[in-house]
Amino acid sequence: MLRRFLDYSFRFVEKDKFKKFFPVVDALDTFCYEPTHPCSSPPFIRDSVDVKRWMIIVVFALMPAIFMAVWNSGLQQVVYLSKSANLMQEFILSSKTFWGAFSFALHQGIFLKIILKGLQLFIPLVAITYIVGGTCEVLFAIKRKHKIAEGLLVTGILYPLTLPPTIPYWMAALGIIFGVVFAKEVFGGTGMNVLNPALSARAFLFFTFPGRMTGDVWVGGDPSSVKNSLHIMNTDAHKAIFDGFSQATCLQTLSSTSSLIKRIHVDTIATNIMETSSVPTIEFIKEKFALWSENHPGAVLGKLSITQLQEFLSTPLSEGGLGMLSSQFDSAYAATDLIYGTGKFSSSSLFWGNILGAFGETSTFACLLGALLLIITRIASWRTMLSCVLGAFLTAWLFKLGSILFFDGYGAWAPAKFFIPAYRHLFMGGLAFGFIFMATDPVSSPSMKLGKWLYGAFIGFLTVFIRLINPAYPEGVMLAILLGNVFAPLFDHYAIRRYRKRT
Repeated sequence: MLRRFLDYSFRFVEKDKFKKFFPVVDALDTFCYEPTHPCSSPPFIRDSVDVKRWMIIVVFALMPAIFMAVWNSGLQQVVYLSKSANLMQEFILSSKTFWGAFSFALHQGIFLKIILKGLQLFIPLVAITYIVGGTCEVLFAIKRKHKIAEGLLVTGILYPLTLPPTIPYWMAALGIIFGVVFAKEVFGGTGMNVLNPALSARAFLFFTFPGRMTGDVWVGGDPSSVKNSLHIMNTDAHKAIFDGFSQATCLQTLSSTSSLIKRIHVDTIATNIMETSSVPTIEFIKEKFALWSENHPGAVLGKLSITQLQEFLSTPLSEGGLGMLSSQFDSAYAATDLIYGTGKFSSSSLFWGNILGAFGETSTFACLLGALLLIITRIASWRTMLSCVLGAFLTAWLFKLGSILFFDGYGAWAPAKFFIPAYRHLFMGGLAFGFIFMATDPVSSPSMKLGKWLYGAFIGFLTVFIRLINPAYPEGVMLAILLGNVFAPLFDHYAIRRYRKRT
């Protein structure tokens, strides 16, 4: 029946009056069946996988990330709007493992509620992206009288996964219009774009509406209701601001960590939280504490009250304290969680994705499942992925090593944010999602093997460099990939020159 309908539609659009709608019918036919028209120009490849099926495989690879987007956004909304401190505390403790979060949902009887809330947040954005973006593609195809490409099939999924759950619908529509029109169609359409369309759309929203793309925007629904719920939770739990529940993501915490907060400050807080003397700067802490405790009899390092801890950190160096500004205490306390994973930013939570963030970026595990399919099917380059990871890891490690070498006391007085373990950078923010699904875009990335290695290393280096050096921009993945897209032809140029010299 579908075949007969499409055949009738083809006969209908063959008429001169309706010929301009041929691209629409042709797109429907190629989406439902294999293309009927042979290639008219080289290169000719005998393969059962055409562009449409290539795009569908990418969508399949995104399924784990899509599932986690629905699950996590729904879970965070239910918990953050519950106004229950006990529920929030139980969620934080249980979400350190993947199955722990599921057990928590089943135990509380909110499993179906989580799924429904997640679908209500994510599905409308996907629908808006396909409808608005598809309309732009159709209009350009009709005007130019060429076939509708399958590029939007992947862009329409990637773009919503980069957005925060609270993004207004009209803003999401405006972003995809910019991505399709100005990042792709003005260059000639699919296969001709210089920049990744989905990332370009997100970058447009980020720089045009920064208030809607950063800050406390990571829990779906009404942000003001979430703030009210958190206020009730913290009041009921009798928690101070620095030790309470908040909407801050790990990258927001990183960006708010001032260079005035040193490693020794964070290590002192970690010693008090974890009640251990294994932090690297413990000898320097003990040396200062011995002098400070002379005026505070009964104080025991590692078992200080919050008041004592704050006083020890903010006392001037000459008096045995650590010389930190008292106003920086809250930020230093949060940075301790970022570096040591003492709270909601544990390594397992970052890896499994039970944290706040954009829809698709939270779960490194889900992204790795997608990477496995892309590598097996050879849709995406493993060289690009691996070089991105190596570039980011080595850059973070060099920041830490340099801080140890150039600052006294095993880096005790170096900025604390330089000591985030290199492996934790790989789990933070959209790094895994960007490296696997965005950086590997075959159109905007290099085609030569050496070019892929240089391209990936450049993106990995720039991502961590922006994160640690630029306090105004918490996430470096987006800009790093877009700059990598711009330099991709240059990387290929030098790769080809080297190849010619060898031959």
